[in-house]
Amino acid sequence: MNYKKVITAILLVSDGSVNHKYFLENFNISNEDLVNIFDEINDELKEKDYGFYIKYDDKSSDLVTLSSISTELAEFKPPSVLRGLSTPALETLSIVAYEQPVTKLKVSEIRGVESESSLKTLESRGLIEKSGYLDVPGNPHLYITTNLFLEKMDISSIDDLPVLGDYFSNLEEE
Repeated sequence: MNYKKVITAILLVSDGSVNHKYFLENFNISNEDLVNIFDEINDELKEKDYGFYIKYDDKSSDLVTLSSISTELAEFKPPSVLRGLSTPALETLSIVAYEQPVTKLKVSEIRGVESESSLKTLESRGLIEKSGYLDVPGNPHLYITTNLFLEKMDISSIDDLPVLGDYFSNLEEE
């Protein structure tokens, strides 16, 4: 098997970064071998002057564009995964982002309508995920935002979300 081709293709079609555990388990290679493959691919990408490379750390990897061409790309960015989301889905995403971890019932209570469809849409796009269960009767799923959400919002942590109160001029409005 040509690991370089397969790994590059997986990174290309994935929605966001790929956990190294996936590669290690599916290809029966060591972490050191994986890093060597990333380095070989990056050397070839640099040599052929492509506009991207594999960015990796100890846990995950992703194909990213070179920072040196980001200004050139500003006009040509592909549509965002956030594009095309309905108003109810965007409302639901906001609630999950600010209230996480949060149950489907809590999201529905805040919105005032059933939110299962919006949660499924957001989960299918990789913007939210189930992160466990609430320890109450029925054990409802808890939802949180994903790394893809952080990437698309261009923030490094959920703590970087704007404070909602900042948009109100006084406490009574909030």
